[in-house]
Amino acid sequence: MAFNSGFSPARESGRKLESETLEGLINGKLLLQEASRLRYAEVTDHEAAAEAVKLRERFATDRAYEEFMNRTGLTEVKLSRLLGERLLVERFVEKKIGLYARVGRDEAELYYQEHRDDFPGKRFVEVQKRISDFLAAEKTGQQLDQYLTDLRNRADIRMNSLGE
Repeated sequence: MAFNSGFSPARESGRKLESETLEGLINGKLLLQEASRLRYAEVTDHEAAAEAVKLRERFATDRAYEEFMNRTGLTEVKLSRLLGERLLVERFVEKKIGLYARVGRDEAELYYQEHRDDFPGKRFVEVQKRISDFLAAEKTGQQLDQYLTDLRNRADIRMNSLGE
């Protein structure tokens, strides 16, 4: 007789994905509200439309793009708005949070010295930009996590059941 604990790796994986998706949606909404409130950055209709054009160009054919639009239930207007919102959040994060994630030469050089094995045969000047970009992205992620924690602590987040 087999023991059934009720644990299913697929079910757990699905719950984790669902949870991460929900967290991402909440974080995105909080950042969008904050970007709109503080007006650190703006996105014009033209810029949003240009993002939609870039997305369309990533599809191999017009038919593939149309199938994507049909599958998702998006219209050109909705897609442009969503991409404009994404761009606004990116600009907001870059200006509000990325500003505090600067990496000095000394910091990059220290990282290089501590991780020389990661750069065989390369001198510091050859990898300085790559290291600085990596460290800045790391700092931005940490700052963003803290900023989101602060936003969540101030927010009134309510979840509605899908079936109700």
